Amino acid sequence: MMGDFNDKRLKELLSDSKVEMPFSDFENNLMRRVKTELNGKRVIHKNLRLSWLFFLLGSVFGLAISIGLPTLKVELAGWELQSIKYPLMTIVLFIIIWQLEGLIKLTVRNRKFRSMS
Repeated sequence: MMGDFNDKRLKELLSDSKVEMPFSDFENNLMRRVKTELNGKRVIHKNLRLSWLFFLLGSVFGLAISIGLPTLKVELAGWELQSIKYPLMTIVLFIIIWQLEGLIKLTVRNRKFRSMS
């Protein structure tokens, strides 16, 4: 007799704990959102690697241009390229350092975010 009472009480508790979805397509929307977020993380990781690749290629190209152009004996608007060598190298190095800082911050932020999830 006591077992029947416990079974009925257990059935009542389980029926009371039943959760209803707020919307009929709630589960589908949630799964779609999770899938979109996972795809977004993959895209961010891929784009970050491409950013590093193009940063390195651009830095090498910028330094090569900065060093190579002034060796030419050419005048540009009355200026010898040799005379603008140092200002040009300063500008290129400033841009490289500025972009490197941004890329490092983005990489660190992405790694922290990935380790948290």
